[in-house]
Amino acid sequence: MRGFGKVRAGAAVAAAGALLVLAAPAQAQHPDLGEGAPLGQSGIQLYNFSGYLSNGAGEIVCPAPPAEPTPHCVQPPAPSNSAGRLERVFQFLQKNQIKVVELYGYPGNPFPGTNANTPLNVAGLTALRALGDQYGLRFRGRHGNLTEANWDNQIAASKILGQDHIGEAGFPGGAGAYNTYQATLNTAALLNRLGKRSVEAGLGPAYFHNHQQEFGTRHMDNGVLKSAWDIVMERTDPRYVHAQIDIGWAVCGASGHRDPIDPAYGQQYVTDMITKYQNRIVSYHVKDLVNIRPTCGNADQRELGQGDIVFTPMFVAAKNRSKYYLSERDPVAVGGPTNFNPFVNTANSANAMKGAPAGVLSADPQSFPSVPAGTPAAANQQPIVVTNDGDAPLVFPAAAPTIQADALDGGNATAADFAIVSQDCSGKTLQPAQPAVADDPTTPENEAQPAVPAGTCTVNVGFKPTRSGYTSVARLVFNTNSDDAMERVLLAGRSTNDALGTVGGDVPSSLNLQINSAFGSFGAFVPAVARNYETALAATVTTTTGDAALSVSDPSSTATGHLVNGAFSLPSVLQARAANAAQPNPPYAPLSETPGAPVELLTWSGPTTSEAVTLGFRQAIGASDVLRAGSYSKTLTFTLSTTTP
Repeated sequence: MRGFGKVRAGAAVAAAGALLVLAAPAQAQHPDLGEGAPLGQSGIQLYNFSGYLSNGAGEIVCPAPPAEPTPHCVQPPAPSNSAGRLERVFQFLQKNQIKVVELYGYPGNPFPGTNANTPLNVAGLTALRALGDQYGLRFRGRHGNLTEANWDNQIAASKILGQDHIGEAGFPGGAGAYNTYQATLNTAALLNRLGKRSVEAGLGPAYFHNHQQEFGTRHMDNGVLKSAWDIVMERTDPRYVHAQIDIGWAVCGASGHRDPIDPAYGQQYVTDMITKYQNRIVSYHVKDLVNIRPTCGNADQRELGQGDIVFTPMFVAAKNRSKYYLSERDPVAVGGPTNFNPFVNTANSANAMKGAPAGVLSADPQSFPSVPAGTPAAANQQPIVVTNDGDAPLVFPAAAPTIQADALDGGNATAADFAIVSQDCSGKTLQPAQPAVADDPTTPENEAQPAVPAGTCTVNVGFKPTRSGYTSVARLVFNTNSDDAMERVLLAGRSTNDALGTVGGDVPSSLNLQINSAFGSFGAFVPAVARNYETALAATVTTTTGDAALSVSDPSSTATGHLVNGAFSLPSVLQARAANAAQPNPPYAPLSETPGAPVELLTWSGPTTSEAVTLGFRQAIGASDVLRAGSYSKTLTFTLSTTTP
C-alpha cells in the first residue's frame, strides 16, 4: 500500500500482485505491516499515554552532560502536571512526524460529559485546538460519549476541534448494547439517530469502537449466525454510522468463531469485514498481540510488528477506503514482562507503520448558516482550506473539484443546493511541510533553514438552497494523487422556512437630453463698449444610469470655441454653464479651442427624471474689439454620458 495512490481499473493486477511482495527486503524489519500507511493518515490513540498523563509513568529524563542524551528524553525538569505532560507529548509527536491524534478523556480534558446542563467549555476546547495547531496535529476523531442527552454539545465540541467524526470507545451502553439480539438492534437504531444529527450538523458520522466481545458475541439474524458487530453494521445507515476497528481486539474476538480457536480465521474475518463494508471503516486501532484468543488481554500487546497479527491483507483491503490508521498499545506497567514504555513504543510503532512518501489531502467538514431558499451562493459562502498533510507533493488536476450528493440525500437536486463560487486549487501542486533545519558548522553548505508550512489552496463554496425547511447534505469531491478516502469533504446546511421571491420589471439603461429651443440670442452687440452678453436655453434631462455627465464641445475647426461671422470671429472665447436645482448658479467655463474637445458642465451621481436644466452662455465684447456687420453664431454639441450604465 506504499504511497496510497489511487487504484484504477488498469491497476487491479498490480494491486493484487502487491500481495506477493509485501515481505520484500525494504520492509523486512516488520513484514507483517506491509507497506504501512501515509504520514498524514497514520497517527496514534492518545490513550497510549494515559498513565503518563495521569502520573508521569514512563517519563524519560535526559541525563546530565557530558552523557549522551537518551532517545525520546526531555530535558529536566520534567513536567509535573497533566497540562505540562500533554504539551510534552505533543512536542514528542511532532518530533516523530506523527500528525493524527485520536483524543480520549485524559485528566483535565475540556470535553463535555453526559450532563446536558453543564456549559460547553469553549475556551478549553479552543485552547486545545490551538495547541494542536502549534504542533501540527490533527484531532480528527475523539472517544467521547454516544449518548443522546448531551449529543449537541458533543457535536459542538468536535467542530471546535476540527474533527470529521465522533464516537466512543465501544458500543453505546457497554456490554448491555450487544449481549442480546434485541439490544444489538436497539444499538443500531440509536447510532442511526446520533449519526444523522451529527452529519446534518456538518460534523460527520457517528462511529463506534470495538473490543473482543463485539466481534466474539454472535446472534442469529434471519437464520444466519453473525457477530454483533456485523449486525450493527448491516442495520445502520452508511451515511450516518461508521466503524473504527480495533484490529487486535477484533482478531481475538473473531478467533473464537471456530472450535478449536483459530487465530488465522480471526484475521481473515476482520479482512472480510473491511472488504464487505468498504469506506464505512473510518479508522483503525492498529494493535499487535501475541497468544491470540477470545480472552486476549493488555499483557498480550506488543509493539507493531512484534506480535502475531499479519496486518498486510487488512491494509490492502483498506486502501482508498479508510481514512486513519492509529497505532495503540493500551498501557500496562512500565517495564514489566512486555517492556512497555509509552514514548519508546509509540515512536517504534509509528516508524514501523510509516509508508512511503505520499501527498495527503486534508480539509475540515463545513456547515453553513441557515438562509431562505433562493439565497444566491455568493451571499452565503464559506472557505474550505485544503492542506497537504503528507510528506510528498499533492497534485491537483486542471479540472475543478465537484459537488456530489448521495442518492438517498437527494442526488443531483441536493448537490445543486451548493455551488463553488471560486477556487484556486485546480492545476496546483501543494508541497509538504518542511521542518526547520539547524545550522551545521562542520559543513558550511548546510546552513540553518526555517520551517516551511504545508501548501494550501482554498475552495469557496456557497449554500444556495432551493427548498424551504430542508437539510442539504453533499460532498465536495477532489481527484488528486491522495488516497481516495481523503478526497470527500462534508457539506451541510439547512434552509429556513422562508423563501426569497422577486417581483419586478426591467428598466433599460437610458440617457435622454432634450433642448427645448434650438437658438439662443445675445441680441445686438454694441461696438466700442466693453460688456458681457448672456443668454440661455431650457433643457430637460432624464437618466436611468448610475451616474451621468453633461458636457459641451465645438465640433467646428473654424475658430473653434469662438462665435463666427463669415471669415470674422470674436476675439474672446464663448463661455457656457449648466444650472439645475442643486447647482442654481455655477460658474461659466470657456469652451475648448480644440475641435470636438468636451468641457464638463454638470454631473449626476444617480438617475434623474425630467429634470429641468438651464444652459447658460456668456460672450465678452471688448471696447477695442472689431465687429463685422452681420450675425455671429456657432453650432455646439451637448453630450449626456455615463460611466455606470
